[in-house]
Amino acid sequence: MMSLQELLIYFLDPTLLGLMALGVLMGLVFGCIPGLNTAMALALALPLTYDMEMFVAISFLLAVYCGGLSGGSISAILLNIPGTAASVTTTFDGYPMAQRGESMRALSLATISSLVGGLISAIILAFLTSSLANFALGFGPWEYFGAALFSLALISTLLDGSILKGMMATCFGVLLAMIGTDPIVSQSRFTFGFYELSAGLDIVIVIIGVFALSEIIYSTNKSLTMQKSVDSDFSIRGFIRSFGEVRHHMFNMISSSVLGTVIGILPGLGGSTAGMVTYSRAKVASKNPEKFGTGCPEGIIGPEAAKNAVSGGAMIPAIALGVPGSSPVALIMSAFLVHGVTIGPLIISERPDILQAVFIALIIANVFMFVIQAGLIRWFASIISVSKYILFPVIAVFCVVGAYLVNTSIFHVVVMLILAVVGMVLIKNGFQAAPIVMGFTLGGTVESYYRKAMITYQGSFVDAITTPSLGTVFVLLAIIIPVVIMVRRSYKYLKAQKVSA
Repeated sequence: MMSLQELLIYFLDPTLLGLMALGVLMGLVFGCIPGLNTAMALALALPLTYDMEMFVAISFLLAVYCGGLSGGSISAILLNIPGTAASVTTTFDGYPMAQRGESMRALSLATISSLVGGLISAIILAFLTSSLANFALGFGPWEYFGAALFSLALISTLLDGSILKGMMATCFGVLLAMIGTDPIVSQSRFTFGFYELSAGLDIVIVIIGVFALSEIIYSTNKSLTMQKSVDSDFSIRGFIRSFGEVRHHMFNMISSSVLGTVIGILPGLGGSTAGMVTYSRAKVASKNPEKFGTGCPEGIIGPEAAKNAVSGGAMIPAIALGVPGSSPVALIMSAFLVHGVTIGPLIISERPDILQAVFIALIIANVFMFVIQAGLIRWFASIISVSKYILFPVIAVFCVVGAYLVNTSIFHVVVMLILAVVGMVLIKNGFQAAPIVMGFTLGGTVESYYRKAMITYQGSFVDAITTPSLGTVFVLLAIIIPVVIMVRRSYKYLKAQKVSA
């Protein structure tokens, strides 16, 4: 076991720092390219760590993880295609900002917010792991169901446009999540006779189909003369000016980081929920909520800080309880097992150096993420100025390759193409893709925990909703918020009609 001083000296090794920088770059690339994702990057990186020392291996994988979380915002802002499910909310204001020639500004705000979120979550990990792990233990099936349902209610109602269409799109995403094996009785369902669907749809397939390819097809059909979007400022001065802008949003950034960390410790929720909850909180608290969805800085800062804060939050139950907070963290946990360490409740008292090493690695990884992304941000931003005649075919190729690599199956490429056509039809009819992806991401959580909760309450929803708990609060908010928003919109519409008359 190493002391803290020995660990600090250990992490100054140039080889280790170089590997972490390489890991961050790998994560950024996999995060920003449509069709690839953080979990895929970690799966490829894991075999490379077998011959490394344990702390080197864990540090390298954490660097890949942090880079992947941040990289998803790049394609979300520039192309309206989230690199990961956690970056869906970044598209709401990031892409409109890029469309009006402020891609450098949007990327700068996202990069700075990601750094702050990652650092705050690492600090919370270091000092509050035991307390927050006990908090996570207090969550039962009803609480998880309520939290997931609350997130879906937010995504359905707080976006601009028809609330009914938002709810329909969310329900469609939940239905997609039900394809595969029943989580309770382990029987196949909704597979239409295709054994390839018995394991369900992969999130990569859904994001590529509903978001990426449908956006390409729709944008191509929408305009035969595809114009270039030229950024107003590609200089590094534009990035530096963002620091001054961020100072005015410190409360949003810090509170979103703390909230993202807390959500990160709850298995099954992760960055998607963190981004949506913080986006809605920022919109409600904003003095100008009507600007959200039009390129509002607050709509980028909150979700990006929360999304990266999930990195530290997800490691808390992994270290303290041996329960992975997300699938990427599960891959990182497997690296511990490869090196003969089983993490769990006794690890904090018996091997405190592991928690200290994870804390130091997360700090370094987030700093490297910031430095590398800031150094490359000018070239990232210039992507948007590439002619869409060149850009769209390249993205489409990455989409097809990414869909194929999920299970090395042409069948999943066909499913992705079908979802792309469905997504394009929905977009043309006024539906949004974000609720579909969020519905799919949280659909499994909603269903499995609801059914487990009903087993706990002997099938009585009334008993569950009338039992005082945090889950009941979430469920009631999920019911009340859509009703309040619909009433407010109806009131504004009637008022406007009265004025025009």
